[in-house]
Amino acid sequence: MKLGELARALELDLHGDASHQVYKLAPVASAVSNDLAFVVNAIYSEDLQACLAGAVIVPEAMAQIAPGNYLISPNPYASYAQASWLLTPESAPAAGVNDLVEISASATIDPTASIGAYSVIGANARIEAGTIIGEHCVIGSGVRIGARSRLFPRVVVYQDCEFGEECRIQSGAVVGSEGFGYAYADGWQAIHQTGRVRVGNRVHIGANTTIDRGAINDTVIGDGVILDNQIQIAHNVHIGENTAIAGCVGIAGSTHIGANCQIGGASNIIGHLRIADGVVLNATSFVAQSIDKPGRYSSGMPLQASAQWKRTFVTLSKLNELLKRVRRLERRGE
Repeated sequence: MKLGELARALELDLHGDASHQVYKLAPVASAVSNDLAFVVNAIYSEDLQACLAGAVIVPEAMAQIAPGNYLISPNPYASYAQASWLLTPESAPAAGVNDLVEISASATIDPTASIGAYSVIGANARIEAGTIIGEHCVIGSGVRIGARSRLFPRVVVYQDCEFGEECRIQSGAVVGSEGFGYAYADGWQAIHQTGRVRVGNRVHIGANTTIDRGAINDTVIGDGVILDNQIQIAHNVHIGENTAIAGCVGIAGSTHIGANCQIGGASNIIGHLRIADGVVLNATSFVAQSIDKPGRYSSGMPLQASAQWKRTFVTLSKLNELLKRVRRLERRGE
């Protein structure tokens, strides 16, 4: 793509040769003449000055040290994200239904949708315009998949769940499975999970992530939510708009997570809590109580060399006794 065309598509100011061609993205330290690179802050100043890329996306503060062609962006990382789709467009199958698909007679498939081989589409399901269903997917009865969404191979969506438009669901994801609800009376009695999962617009769900259906009310995933791989979302959880959750997070049932939150990898959140809008949890955080104010929160112990960790652990085990000694000394001082 010519730099002039790229600049217009990204709505950025270009400084340099508009006719120069770039074909792909590359890291700033290793890019060559037909690559597009980007930098986000001054940490990469030396790499930028030595860069051989055909063009670099830079913040305005670094424009003076950019060699050759460059584009000025208020958010270089976001511009890089847009450019990634322009320079390497996603391949998509042609519209139509493969001969090896099983479709209920009552299902509705938009003629612009694509359904891959060996997929199963249940009764009264609705697949809307431009949606792509990969091979070996199972779409249960009464499911709605909104326009221009994409399900990669081997996604399972249980009955009556709903997706908005422009969603992306990676392979192995399971949406609408039974929640972990049991009552004990001379053994475990399963509670019939009669709610659904409702997923908003532009939601991305990673590989092997599971989202349980509600016990009575629905499990709800708001617009713009992004979910990494291998996340467990239990029944009746509500996740607000534009929240991002990294891999291996576990969220217990009936927890309400606000909008614009960021949940670090391997965090665990117990059930029936409320987390305010704008909360950031660092990786491996353990949340055992509600959070009512936005901000950054952490728990757990950062990694230490093993010998140092042992000393720290011994010290922690003595804290209770040390506290008692301090209190005795304070009383004597009085």
